[in-house]
Amino acid sequence: MDQLLLGVKNNEEPAFEQVYKLKREKVLAFFYKKTRSVDDAADLMQSVFFRFWKYRHTIDVYATIDQHLFQLAKHVYIDYLRTSKRHANEPIEAHEFPADENNYDYLERESVLYHLKSEAPLNQRIFLLNKLHGYSYQQIAHLLSMPVKSIDNYINKTLKRLRKKLN
Repeated sequence: MDQLLLGVKNNEEPAFEQVYKLKREKVLAFFYKKTRSVDDAADLMQSVFFRFWKYRHTIDVYATIDQHLFQLAKHVYIDYLRTSKRHANEPIEAHEFPADENNYDYLERESVLYHLKSEAPLNQRIFLLNKLHGYSYQQIAHLLSMPVKSIDNYINKTLKRLRKKLN
């Protein structure tokens, strides 16, 4: 059992400050590797520690500090990706497929969405992230903690089934 975690869980600010001082550089480095922006990395690091304090009552004192912080960091980074995608130069309207060579224009949007409902939730999510929201296979793989090849397989199999249903 980690005494610092126990202290944070018991609302002890000095314990939280000590965790912050011990781990801030490590969390900052994690985000800098991902974003290549000092400002974004600092903002994301602050979000992690804010959530760490806000949700201190849920801390599992038998886990490590790093496990808690990097689980939070993963969620903060996913939120960051979603937000940055929303603010991209070409906003994507709801139910509008991005215009690129891989968007399968020949499939009518409403039919695709209707038939997509019969797919497994994971298939739906992966397909929509790629085709509707414009996420790359690598971004989806990172977001869902899956191999890129698995994302490729999910999308190809979903497309194959959709084409079959639409023909």
